[in-house]
Amino acid sequence: MASYSYERDITPEDLIQETPPPLTPAQQRANWWHYHWYYVVLIAAALLAVGYFVWSRVTEVQPDYTVAVVSRTDPDTAFLSQLETQLEGLAEDVNGDGKVKVTVKGIWLALDFETQDAALQQLMQSSEDKLNSDFYLCESTLFIIDDPAAMEQRYGCFQTLDGTDPEEGDVLTVSDFTLPLQGTALAGLQNESSTLWYAARRLNEGMDADAAAALNDALWAKLG
Repeated sequence: MASYSYERDITPEDLIQETPPPLTPAQQRANWWHYHWYYVVLIAAALLAVGYFVWSRVTEVQPDYTVAVVSRTDPDTAFLSQLETQLEGLAEDVNGDGKVKVTVKGIWLALDFETQDAALQQLMQSSEDKLNSDFYLCESTLFIIDDPAAMEQRYGCFQTLDGTDPEEGDVLTVSDFTLPLQGTALAGLQNESSTLWYAARRLNEGMDADAAAALNDALWAKLG
């Protein structure tokens, strides 16, 4: 029986595969892009994300002061915004970046939360963790509070009006470490609020000396 190649009139030369012509530079680039475009897009997106993060950090305005509003009820956002605006009008450019920036944060903390229901206790414990973190990191130098006696009794966290930290064992009254907001440059805010607010300064202990000096010599003096 004749082979398939003879039946089809195929010669040995027909079985030799032709070497494809070399790709031109344009074809090589097109071929590479066809198989690698996805990786190029991923790398470009990653570089853009890193670039945006670096740019945002470099251009971000760092606060000259951080102020904590600690209240037995959830602090009103309008009150926090107005407080921030008025404090920026009083504050100075402490960090030397050419801008005055005050960051105000609200902490809802009812100090009798142990007697409340489980859901509120869990929420208040989270708020207390936030406050303790603030104390530990020395974030807020100024506190606006509505329950100063309970705050001082529980945490012992405020300096006296003369700018010194109380000695161990000292028992402070509210008038020893707070200024009623009504008697400060922020009296207008107090007039618009149904809550009786007080201003107090955190302990000097653990705080950077320059930050303590800036607080005591600049912002606090302007409040009074």
